[in-house]
Amino acid sequence: MDKKQLKNGQFYWTDLTVDDPGALKDFYKEVFGWQEIPVAMADGAEPYTDYGMAIDTQTHGGGICHNRGSNKGIPPQWITYFYVEDIAQSLATCLAKGGRLLKESRKKDGSYNYVIVTDPQGSVFGMGNMY
Repeated sequence: MDKKQLKNGQFYWTDLTVDDPGALKDFYKEVFGWQEIPVAMADGAEPYTDYGMAIDTQTHGGGICHNRGSNKGIPPQWITYFYVEDIAQSLATCLAKGGRLLKESRKKDGSYNYVIVTDPQGSVFGMGNMY
């Protein structure tokens, strides 16, 4: 997916954060025929591997990640991410309309990398512009 083609509010990614993504990726490979794309990660203690999952080299399915580092505390469920051009503004609107912030990830410059929120009825989703 080309970031230049993304529109504000468009679905663009999904992630699953669990304790053992190495074992779980094989489940999704068998169920959907996905291919794994290892992604080297580090959280200061030791390196580890998360997995991008793809249907083929052009079509990504989503990510299966460790519940550590920047993903620590994310619930173990598939979370849909929507592209937003201005994360801070979209978050402010979400909160003003009754949403709730569950998790934020910031870049070194302090700007948002992504946020995970709920809508007023408790449905969980993410907003970001990383790709």
